[in-house]
Amino acid sequence: MNNKARTPLIVAISLIFGIVLGYYIIPKEGSDSKFLSSSKAALASKFAYIIDLIDKEYVDEVDLDSISDTFIASFLQQLDPHTTYLTAEQFKAEQESLQGGFDGIGVQFRIIEDTIVVIQPVKGGPSIKAGVMAGDRIVTVNDSNWAGRKIENADVMRILKGKKGTEVKLGVKREGVAKLIPFIVKRDEIPTFSVDYSGMIDAKTGYIRLSQFSQTTDQEVSDALRSLKSKGMKQLVFDLRGNGGGYLEQAYKVADQFLPADDLVVYTKGRKRDRYDMVATSGGLFEQGKLIILIDELSASASEIVSGAVQDNDRGMVIGRRTFGKGLVQEQKVLPDGSAVRITVSRYYTPSGRSIQRHYVSGDPDQYFEDFIQRYATMSKGDKDTIAHPDSLKFTTKKGRTVYGGGGIEPDIELPYYNYKKSEYYSELLKKGLLYKFCFDYIDKNRNNFKQYYTGEDFIKDFNVSETLFNEMKQYAAKNGVSNNLQIGNDKKEILLLMKAYIAQSLFEDKYYYSIFLQLDEDLQKALPYFESKF
Repeated sequence: MNNKARTPLIVAISLIFGIVLGYYIIPKEGSDSKFLSSSKAALASKFAYIIDLIDKEYVDEVDLDSISDTFIASFLQQLDPHTTYLTAEQFKAEQESLQGGFDGIGVQFRIIEDTIVVIQPVKGGPSIKAGVMAGDRIVTVNDSNWAGRKIENADVMRILKGKKGTEVKLGVKREGVAKLIPFIVKRDEIPTFSVDYSGMIDAKTGYIRLSQFSQTTDQEVSDALRSLKSKGMKQLVFDLRGNGGGYLEQAYKVADQFLPADDLVVYTKGRKRDRYDMVATSGGLFEQGKLIILIDELSASASEIVSGAVQDNDRGMVIGRRTFGKGLVQEQKVLPDGSAVRITVSRYYTPSGRSIQRHYVSGDPDQYFEDFIQRYATMSKGDKDTIAHPDSLKFTTKKGRTVYGGGGIEPDIELPYYNYKKSEYYSELLKKGLLYKFCFDYIDKNRNNFKQYYTGEDFIKDFNVSETLFNEMKQYAAKNGVSNNLQIGNDKKEILLLMKAYIAQSLFEDKYYYSIFLQLDEDLQKALPYFESKF
């Protein structure tokens, strides 16, 4: 069937599947799902008739099973931008991420020059137990060649992940070894973490970077807070930049770590849902001490709950850029085939009463996301992110400060979008990924020497990129199309520091990379002086 013939059919059956789905599989609370009102029954009967008519009379054969995913997704898009349908495969992948683990071989990898390169095997995971090492190139998987061909991250995940207990055969190229090394790796559960990094920036300042709100987030944040407090933390930067959200309950629990008892964290309310207040309890691990929340345009949903609660309760300072603006609460209904519908049931509101959901037009999700892309493009030019502030969107915090609703959490201190004015030379290095490639290759040839003389802590303290190594990098870059005649300007110090960070990442765990890279983090460095402000 050609696309022109299929389009109206998709629209029609989208309605059919969507309405039947809504009334049979997702019953409303307090109703008996076996019975429909006469009007709904008549509507369902009408659509059932149309399906039967299409099946018996339509000019082309229609495989409803194969295109039903498209139909359902199309129907749900008519409601709001965040009510959505997940295929069984999509639902499984997302659950693995949010539940804190998946089954696989346990490696961090990058695709470098069409080859799967192991950055680090996961501690205690099946790959490290089998003998796989950082720097290994995975050439074959179950005797099929996967090197020197176009490959995406999704391809790697597909061939390496699998059911716990199953085995995968790897052929690995290792520096200094002529032949491929064979490994049999038995897949196991691999934990995933929402705290990317936590550590001390200085003697009294702690830092936690949170990437998502999964089932394990509150426990991970609690562990990080205890560790930082044991190291003398008196003030904290809690980094929610790029954090697109996750579980509402976990957002509440994380906010509860910072707020004293009886502070309102968030409340939800919907057409068929009464107002539900979530209130802080006693015993949070960081209820005292200065707190800065870092946010940006990609912070959404659960991130906005936490930053809004901290802001409205005057618990800390919110710094960065206005957040995405997702204030719709979805509930997930799993269908018999393993797919799922995520349907909006209420809105959430910050303690001051702000709904931070950005404006949208029902049935036009494309425009909703195009508006965000346009805002992103405006900021990337260096223009300030602005939003109208009518009186109807004006609210007050616990101490009487003015805050605004209507489109995300606006920071107390706005930072400009990253608009680096780097030299042409540095920009070309970054654009072509040559700094990372050079550092990885350098460590690949010298890994044993480094491991012999450095622990991670010793490396951070004692290692600096030499002038000789810097010049070798320049020669490597010149061979790969970045001329030495381009001006470096004032960027040399930053290039040297980034090289050190990349070398640390290739040698040790990510935490050593972050401890160096944070010195280059423009938002963070601009935020730190505000600890000296009156909170």
